[in-house]
Amino acid sequence: MKFSNPARLIACLVLVSGVLAASPADSEPEDALKSVVVLNFLRYTAWRESMGPLTVGIVGRSSVLAPFRQLLQGKSVNGRVLHVVEIKGTPPDPRCCQVLYVATDNAARIRQVLSGARGAHILTIGETDKFLDYGGAVNLMLVDGHIGFEVNLEALEGCGVEISSRLLHLGQIRGK
Repeated sequence: MKFSNPARLIACLVLVSGVLAASPADSEPEDALKSVVVLNFLRYTAWRESMGPLTVGIVGRSSVLAPFRQLLQGKSVNGRVLHVVEIKGTPPDPRCCQVLYVATDNAARIRQVLSGARGAHILTIGETDKFLDYGGAVNLMLVDGHIGFEVNLEALEGCGVEISSRLLHLGQIRGK
């Protein structure tokens, strides 16, 4: 699969101020920023199995749902229409989505969600220090007012996705 220039990701992050200003009042400004980063991750990600629509499931803080829906819902990424759904089940049904955004720092909940996603070809993205240690694939982190990321290559391989190496060079890589 051919990927666009990652400079596009950086340009989108520069334009995030408009997204932050338009984010719903009950959500955190970081949630809108994280939704932009997730959108750009999806633009640089290829699934080994080609599928129709791409569903992003949100687990955890319900305040994350509004900015993610506002930015991602209905957009097209690599020819696939994005849908955003809230997942409340315990454990979540791994067939409900191809991307699982885990918006909690509750270790037990994270472990439970990730164990349900293993082997189901779901890209897992989280936002807590130990997310990769628990088996997650991508962890977003706020560093000096900017969103950075770290990636667990073994978890990526296990979930059946390939992220452009040009994008991976912008973050921290663990494994292999």
